[in-house]
Amino acid sequence: MQGAATARVERGWLDERSRLEALARAIEPSVRIETKDGWIWRALGRLAAIATFGGISKRRFLEDFATTLGPLQGYPAAWSAGRVEMILVHEARHTYQARLCGFGLHPWLGIPIFAVLYLALPVPLGFAWLRLLFELDADRAAWRHALARGASPHEIRARARAFAAVVCSGSYGWAMPRGIGERVFERAAERVITEFESDPDASARA
Repeated sequence: MQGAATARVERGWLDERSRLEALARAIEPSVRIETKDGWIWRALGRLAAIATFGGISKRRFLEDFATTLGPLQGYPAAWSAGRVEMILVHEARHTYQARLCGFGLHPWLGIPIFAVLYLALPVPLGFAWLRLLFELDADRAAWRHALARGASPHEIRARARAFAAVVCSGSYGWAMPRGIGERVFERAAERVITEFESDPDASARA
């Protein structure tokens, strides 16, 4: 009952939109966050339903998933601020990666190159090493933010293991064999934790 009461009073992300957008823009200045009520998100929802043969329905896409498209981040309006913040730093880092692929000019310019590197190299399935590295880089940023916000090393290790398993599953096109992916993520998590414990301020800025 206490958990239910807490959930009812948790602030919605729209109440903290300015703070969350500022957080994302500290990583990538072009980021804009919005609700998934616009036509572009509805169109992507239809495409997701078609591409997954109904595995992800349009309604589920709009209500249960955060989605990043270049500098745009779309979130269900009903989500809490905490739930959005857990994802926002990771996604902002992906937008920054797209900017780097666009020679530092703008994420939209880098999207085609980013997509090829992310989806197809060295191979699309089973050994998509660059996909793993892109996801690792994005989650390292999220780990640092979480540590700065008070997360424990145990929580970071658990997140690293859990997300590595997802990246190495069919959800991410079996990017790498699970054992390899988990070891890469676990070692990276230990480095981030050690850096944070040695110098919290420097780690938070990285």
